[in-house]
Amino acid sequence: MRILIIHNTLNDSTSVSGVLRHYAYMATAWAAMGHPTDFLAARAGWPQLRQLAPAAGLISSDDWFDASGYIAQTWRYFPAYGYRMARAHWQRFEPHYDVIYASSQLIFETYPALVLQRRRPARLALKIHHVLAAQPARKGLFDRLFLWSERQSARWMNRRAETLICSTPIVGQDWAALELQLGLTPLPAAHIGYGLDLSLIQPGPPAAKKFDVVFLGRLHEHKGVFDMPGFWAEIVARRPEARLVVVGEGPHRARTQALFQERGLLNSVTFTGGISETAKNEYLAQARVGVSLSYEEGWGLSVMEFLGAALPVAAYSLPVFAHAFPGQLELIPKGDWRALAQKTLAFLTDPDRALADGVRGREFVARYDYRRVAEAELCALQAGTRTHHAQ
Repeated sequence: MRILIIHNTLNDSTSVSGVLRHYAYMATAWAAMGHPTDFLAARAGWPQLRQLAPAAGLISSDDWFDASGYIAQTWRYFPAYGYRMARAHWQRFEPHYDVIYASSQLIFETYPALVLQRRRPARLALKIHHVLAAQPARKGLFDRLFLWSERQSARWMNRRAETLICSTPIVGQDWAALELQLGLTPLPAAHIGYGLDLSLIQPGPPAAKKFDVVFLGRLHEHKGVFDMPGFWAEIVARRPEARLVVVGEGPHRARTQALFQERGLLNSVTFTGGISETAKNEYLAQARVGVSLSYEEGWGLSVMEFLGAALPVAAYSLPVFAHAFPGQLELIPKGDWRALAQKTLAFLTDPDRALADGVRGREFVARYDYRRVAEAELCALQAGTRTHHAQ
């Protein structure tokens, strides 16, 4: 079986999202199983794909746009997204694909998938990572555009997709609710999470710990970055020598840094920006505690990596965490960054407990070995979910 993954989300040559990493793992595992897998993606994102999935073939959906110099200026992305969608009508590729796989419900993934599948008949598949319509905080102009496109994708995929994969039953329920809202009969879905390669994430020895706390993720308000300065002020008030590393890039990085500056905390924080996988894993090994201030998650990919690095984790309480990581996190009500700081301080003042929780977390996430996840997704792609409801 030959698979084409459409991942038009890529816009620059350095950023690596958890979703991109997941599909790189899938492509690597599927190729090893004898199922060649290619990516349709903007050429700007090829460096990450070559590094993460060297066995995958690459087809360009956009030869020109590269957001490396202005990642925070989201409005610049939209003409490129439009071009990538239009190009599907004249995209040339030689191999026949058995599966065309839209990597999210965003319209710049689903529309090309539909066009290409119509031009070259193949099984059509879609994975839902989280449902925007289930997140009431999305009210801005760009959010409204994405919500409209999500509704349109739901209509298209409900009619045409043969395989629907949702990250968790919670996400599956949210997607089904959207379909019902649109007057559609919900398409049965497989519920399959995400993979991890523990061989690439190694815990660091105590002597290597340069940072007390690590935040990992896209620097966006929905990830709680505007709560981070208040949270960190609570930590520094008790531990003036504490150090924080913020790993990631995003549209709200400048505002987040300004908030740290206003509180006089910037000297105790390292912002890495977009970095390689190797560098990211090195930062994880140098930290003592992982924190998540996210207000919404479809899974919690950064949390899974914290656990893989044997870090104890303090996080805002989200329903998906109880599903994906039961009993592995210290959970705090959303928005209570003071309480989150207290839980974090408890780990920092009790290194034995932090070590024990970290070891237990790493043992737990071994169940998410990417090869097992790849096998589950491959079974769903082969069987379909329209007539086979996989759990």
